[in-house]
Amino acid sequence: MDAPPLSEDELNEIYNWVDTVPLSRPKKHIGRDFADGVLIAEIIQHYLPQIIDIHNYSMAHSVQQKQYNWNTLNAKVFRKMGFQITQKDIDAVIQVIPEAIERILKVIQVKLDMFLDHQEQNQVQKYEKPNEIQKNQNQVNNQKPVHNNKQNDKDLIIQDQKETIEILELKIQKLEQLVKLKDSKIQQLTQKIQQVGIK
Repeated sequence: MDAPPLSEDELNEIYNWVDTVPLSRPKKHIGRDFADGVLIAEIIQHYLPQIIDIHNYSMAHSVQQKQYNWNTLNAKVFRKMGFQITQKDIDAVIQVIPEAIERILKVIQVKLDMFLDHQEQNQVQKYEKPNEIQKNQNQVNNQKPVHNNKQNDKDLIIQDQKETIEILELKIQKLEQLVKLKDSKIQQLTQKIQQVGIK
């Protein structure tokens, strides 16, 4: 897919998003830093470690190696996420054309959100299945004497509450991960400030 142009607000949003991800090397010039695809691989690994092998990607100065990294991302990672980057956009990134990498990062950010949402929905559905079984059982029990209905209603309420708690726990885990990310970023910035102070 072609990466669309970005507004100034979208560019700032991308820069802020990238800053939340701990990367193996500091960002000096985002176009050059991301040209070989390695930092893109690190971003994917941060959010979806199960679909990427970071050892497949090595820092590169040659166009050939950069192209290899991007082709590998396209074939082994982006395809699993339901999209692929066009050769035109890859060439633009490798040639460090202004805002080329930002446009790619925006596409990746959107696709990551969609992929993570889909995973979360699948988890919720797994928790909903026992509830469906309980409801089917309740329908059968409706054919039994009326005094059983109250017990069935209580069971359903308890089951619903358990599922709600499980879903909330998942959300708490996600929030805890975000807090850890921000703490890591604050620590990095503090270290940089201290280093500047020493100099």
